[in-house]
Amino acid sequence: MAHQTFWKPEKKAKEKKLSSFGRNKKEKKPVPEWKKDILSHHQSRPGSKERGDFPKEVIAELIEESNGICECCKIVEATTTHHVYPRGRKGRGVKTNGLRLCWPCHDRIQTNEELLQFWISAFRDKYGDRFWFDEQDWNEYHQKQEAQRKVDQEKQSRQESLNPVKELISSAAGRSLKAKEVHLLEMMDAKQIAVFEALINDIVRIEEKHQVPFGYGHFDD
Repeated sequence: MAHQTFWKPEKKAKEKKLSSFGRNKKEKKPVPEWKKDILSHHQSRPGSKERGDFPKEVIAELIEESNGICECCKIVEATTTHHVYPRGRKGRGVKTNGLRLCWPCHDRIQTNEELLQFWISAFRDKYGDRFWFDEQDWNEYHQKQEAQRKVDQEKQSRQESLNPVKELISSAAGRSLKAKEVHLLEMMDAKQIAVFEALINDIVRIEEKHQVPFGYGHFDD
């Protein structure tokens, strides 16, 4: 008897469900032109290695100013640009940190700390402190200086606000405040200081009110 198979319905491709708006897929919005170009003008900050390299234009200026002669021995032709403040110590590839040398002089300075410090001192006198800084270094330095200035200003303001309270307590106690007492005051915030100051003022006023005056008809045995 021939093998019989049961009838199976043909599989139909499932129709894609339409959204409530009758579209198969959500259409992507076109990217605005200003967004396309937003990164094209963005330059990432150079790394420490790149910042240590001398740009070609800086090297050209140094060669011109040295007339191509080694600035150390003043005899032979200069063949390399030396970092006066070593790049290993974050000396940057800026003109104020460049010295045109011959290779023998370069090697002597590199291996002689005393000679290295001589040139660092000479360039510090010539260009000022941090002569090896590039623009990014200076920006970060000024930001830190400004942040420190604000911290110092806040400390000074804080001390000025605490001085009247210290004087009040010292006067009430009849003695100078101890270091731990000053430290306790400095740990308080402005609101706590105001409450504490008001409390001390109240105590002082009560003490003054109950003091027995000296004079006719009053004795203090």
